[in-house]
Amino acid sequence: MGAFFLIAFNARKISNDFKEKIPITIYFKNSAKEIETVQLQKKLNLKSYTKSINYISKEKGAEILIDEIGENFLSFYGSNPLLNSIDIFLKFNFVNSSIFKEISEEFSELEFIDEISYDAPLVSLINDNLLKIKFWVLVLASFFLIVSIIIINGSIRLSIYSNRMTIKTMQLVGATKSFIRKPFISTHINLGLIGSLIAIISLSFSIYYIENLYQELNLISDITLIISLFASILIFSVLITSICTYFATQKFLKLKIEQLY
Repeated sequence: MGAFFLIAFNARKISNDFKEKIPITIYFKNSAKEIETVQLQKKLNLKSYTKSINYISKEKGAEILIDEIGENFLSFYGSNPLLNSIDIFLKFNFVNSSIFKEISEEFSELEFIDEISYDAPLVSLINDNLLKIKFWVLVLASFFLIVSIIIINGSIRLSIYSNRMTIKTMQLVGATKSFIRKPFISTHINLGLIGSLIAIISLSFSIYYIENLYQELNLISDITLIISLFASILIFSVLITSICTYFATQKFLKLKIEQLY
């Protein structure tokens, strides 16, 4: 449950990070002058929508392509057929089909530009399905919340059921309801805290592992969110165990002796 809520809380950050990795690629003609490419880079850096730009020379592009395909294609062509290019990465709030189209139309008119390309279907797919993904993540998180409550409640009821004779004996010798409930509630709160600590330790290792695997997500930097999540797990464990134990003991305190069997 904690893992799903962690995903739900970070869904925006994950989606924004994914959006900012979708490039618009501008390919230069072979006749393009160096000063023209430099001026274009400076102009792009001044744009409000630009997150970062990455200039890739035709030689660097050839190295990347050779690594990807595992073959030296230059030996077949005899010369490098690739073009110098710039990858433009936009800020997440500008990643949509209309902005991509505007940028493409604005710079495609320049004489030294050969082609501008971007993954239009991917951009549309992200914007169309992002809300659906967030919705289903929250649905799954809510589902696990309900399942955890049912499992905890069932376990506590079984535990109280096995002690129903002890409860009734204490009641018959004059113990008050609050006196009888107190040790059961205390025991199950302690068990709940142990369970929540195990969950927190597991989540901590998971967050550390994900952070090392995908450092760009920067999960550890949001300490407030992590502390709030861990505090919520602890509070939830105390509340749910105490409430479930209260009602479970209350049920057996109301039963008559013949109903215990």
